[in-house]
Amino acid sequence: MAFEYSGGKYISDTPCPHCGKQSTYKEIHEEVDYISEATLVYGDKPFYFPYKVNFRVYQCEHCDRLRLILERIKEYQYRKEREAILEFPFPGFSEIDREKIRHPLILGDLDEGMRCLAANSAKGAIVNFRRALQAAVLLLGGKEDSLQDQIDDLYKKEIIRGKTRDIAHKVRAFGNLGSHPFEISIDEGGEIKSDEFNKLTLEDATQAAKMLVLFLEDAFVYPEKLDSVDQRLGELKKK
Repeated sequence: MAFEYSGGKYISDTPCPHCGKQSTYKEIHEEVDYISEATLVYGDKPFYFPYKVNFRVYQCEHCDRLRLILERIKEYQYRKEREAILEFPFPGFSEIDREKIRHPLILGDLDEGMRCLAANSAKGAIVNFRRALQAAVLLLGGKEDSLQDQIDDLYKKEIIRGKTRDIAHKVRAFGNLGSHPFEISIDEGGEIKSDEFNKLTLEDATQAAKMLVLFLEDAFVYPEKLDSVDQRLGELKKK
């Protein structure tokens, strides 16, 4: 994420999460908190602290909706290091057609995962995305004992396509790292090794979210779109 000021406008390197446009923005609000160790200091200070947190609200000039950005900024003599620590809404996801999904079990875990993602909680996001996936698979009619077999069962019944099945397995693979029992080992030298769950990153969670959104669109929204097209073609043939 980056907002560059050019020609009197702010330009983002990611599309607006509301309208999906590569829009320009205007700044609505800005506050700066100066951080020294664990102390939050407010007010104008004539000297530099180790870093500061910049809080900004931007408004998309295409749809007029807002984006909230929190950045940690470390200032040096000739340069700045910027790190995004929170962005809301999270960019890069088209809006889900919630009316066509219509299942609170799916949407509740999806929304909780998105909240975790916005708060930089990668592991919490991935676990919730897996829960949303399994709820969707069960509601679509997937049988068998394991989520893997339930997904394959949907494919065998031609409820989902091959590509949709593959997408579901990618979300499942990420989520399995957090849904299985915690594994930890200590070698003879006393070194502690834990399972792969602790190695999950925010990028991993973002990829899992993108895959889940694709699955939900393909499994719930796409078939209804095809049905409406078939209905229209039938009407044209009768005419």
